[in-house]
Amino acid sequence: MKRAFHLSGAALFALIAATPAFAQDAAPAAAEETATADTVDSGDIIVTAQKRSENLQKVPAAISVISAEQFDARGGVNVQSLQQLVPSLNFKESATTIDSSLFLRGVGTINFSIAAEPSVGFVVDGVTYARSGEAFGDLYDVERIEVLRGPQGTLFGKNSSAGVVNIVTKRPGDKFGGYVEAQATTDDEYKLKAAIDIPLGEGISSRFTGTYANFDGTVRNVTLNRTVNGYERYGIRGMIVAEATDALTFTLIGDWRHTNADCCAEVIGMVPGNGLAGSLSGIKLAAEKTREIRQNTLTETRETSWGGSLQADLDIGSAGTLTSITAYRDYKNYGIRDGDFIDQVYVNPPGITGRNQLNDFGPQPSTTFTQEVRLASPGNQTVEYVLGGFYYKAKQERTFERDDIVCTASTLPPLSSGLIPCAPGSSTLTFPSAVGNFGSTIENVAAYGNVTVRATDWLRLIAGGRFTHDRISAFNVRSAATGAGPGLVGAAANYRLKTSQSDFSGKLGIQADITNGLMAYATFSQGYKGPAFNVFFNQNDNQLAPIAAETSNAYELGTKFKTADGSFTLNTAVFYAKYDHFQANSFVNLNGSVVTQLTDAGSVSTKGVEIESVIRPARNFTINAGIAYTDAQIDKFNIPAGSPATATDRRGEQLPLAPTWKGNIGATWKIETGGFANVEIGSNISLTSDQVSSLQAGVTPGDLAVRRAITIDGYALVDANIALVDPNGVWRVNFIGRNLTDKSYASLITTGGPGGSYRYLLPRDVDRYFGVAVRFNY
Repeated sequence: MKRAFHLSGAALFALIAATPAFAQDAAPAAAEETATADTVDSGDIIVTAQKRSENLQKVPAAISVISAEQFDARGGVNVQSLQQLVPSLNFKESATTIDSSLFLRGVGTINFSIAAEPSVGFVVDGVTYARSGEAFGDLYDVERIEVLRGPQGTLFGKNSSAGVVNIVTKRPGDKFGGYVEAQATTDDEYKLKAAIDIPLGEGISSRFTGTYANFDGTVRNVTLNRTVNGYERYGIRGMIVAEATDALTFTLIGDWRHTNADCCAEVIGMVPGNGLAGSLSGIKLAAEKTREIRQNTLTETRETSWGGSLQADLDIGSAGTLTSITAYRDYKNYGIRDGDFIDQVYVNPPGITGRNQLNDFGPQPSTTFTQEVRLASPGNQTVEYVLGGFYYKAKQERTFERDDIVCTASTLPPLSSGLIPCAPGSSTLTFPSAVGNFGSTIENVAAYGNVTVRATDWLRLIAGGRFTHDRISAFNVRSAATGAGPGLVGAAANYRLKTSQSDFSGKLGIQADITNGLMAYATFSQGYKGPAFNVFFNQNDNQLAPIAAETSNAYELGTKFKTADGSFTLNTAVFYAKYDHFQANSFVNLNGSVVTQLTDAGSVSTKGVEIESVIRPARNFTINAGIAYTDAQIDKFNIPAGSPATATDRRGEQLPLAPTWKGNIGATWKIETGGFANVEIGSNISLTSDQVSSLQAGVTPGDLAVRRAITIDGYALVDANIALVDPNGVWRVNFIGRNLTDKSYASLITTGGPGGSYRYLLPRDVDRYFGVAVRFNY
């Protein structure tokens, strides 16, 4: 894979070298910024990462920006595919979106506990989401996405020890108009979305957006005779902006969406051992290339999410803008999971394990209330500041039922593999089960501030701080299991837990304008994520103590360069961060079923280099490129309670889902033909090196076979599009191709499959497909 990675990289740089001459034939036109949201004639990228509109090149922080134009060129983007455009971003998928999470610079939270927060914050139009999985459907009506790396508490108020993904949606226009867009692909994915801007009166504008999408899936369930890992989702969103006075503006936003998904069933990619090889007879097992499963229960998720926010912005003159954002969100998730990964229960002959059935299901509702008040000074002042207060309360509850089927005797004849199946009426069956009801309430109150002082015309000093107080309460009431079975603890539980903690985290920095086009900065910042509880279905008496808060010290040295004509931009960052009391999941075996537990894993660190560039070798031709080198590893490992005796310190091992190398390069060429339609040609290549899937408890450093088996091999993905565009901007027809080399890859590999096999979670773009999107603007 290393050789292929190097060859792919060489090909990319050859492409860069060749494109300027190729682009000379393009018809001249005004240069445009394809990687921006708001732009001016020079192609400046305008961001609001520091709570005011600023030129990205002037902001002393590592920020990646993905624009609406990039979304449109790719035929739409979701958070999962966003990682192909931002080298430092990685995505951990799960069988249900509620357990999915984001990683920045190799750091994120693999977490199934209901009483813990993510390391990477997720913010939409100023509103913090309790779980980023709430927004893991298609992203629509997006103006831009700002990906901020490193601790961000002094600007966003919320706990975010590793970074923030900040989404800004499109605001209403002041005239009646909108668009309708339909998309279809060769693998039966269909999308329809529409938006309309409606003026409601003097100083009042509105925008309403609706979306519908349907996808059959990528995996065939042989037992149920249907394709799975698809979805149906639909939703609406509205925004009303009212200018009450010249100084006061109100913004009201509301959204609702619903998802039905038979996702995400994990495929078994190898022949099960321990006598269970026959349990998957007829399935072509080929690791991440496997496209069939035998499961008698449909793994599925039903989600309904809605919420609203009211933002008030008051211009108070030279003091700046006073902003208040009040928000409430309601999220309901109902999941069903086939936890045994086979479609039949078998008797227990000597030497055969994992032959029983295990199914999980239940609802998980949650609500989130946030209130933020902040004062942001105008830009270009001698002293610039952001001062704010933040309140956050998230309540989550889950009712979880685990039903097993256990067979101890059967009169049915053995299969050709020697396995003896069981069935009602001819077998001795028991049906052990248990039901748990558990939940948490997380409250956070914070005061934060960030100040920049212009010491001279070229030198600025930065200081920030955040004081926060967390209160966490949790409960777990579980019935006693009705019998012995996989993944079941016999004893009942009734736990009531509370903890609280206060913290102060600071930030210091310096920023210097070296030349008119070159800026350099250095910052030190502290990150914080509150304490947690290991609250999950099989929690026991040894897992009641609170897990310590996750803290970090982060150092960053960066430069930002842009030529006077805007033809070349180069931003670099060198970083190092140390995390103490790193909150992570470990895996343990419980009565023949692999379960997870949240632990204080110890200390970890991440260091590396990030480079991003925008090159305009000719007018109407733009290249966007980025690469990240990340060395994220364990410095000190706390062996979780209950781990096997063979478990040892994992010091020096790579963190999960933290590839050492990750990069992308994209090119856009816009051709004015002078005829009925202009042409836009785009492409994107993303590269990801090897990455391990999890911290596998009980695996010693010498057990290379298991570690190798849960390693996702590096891969390259190639996407392209060609669009016909009306010169007047009325219509657009975009032909897209995704994963053109048909590269199969897994987004996650874990243990716990039948007979000691491994489970592979496959992403949406695991196979090559083509599509067309037609858009009409009015």
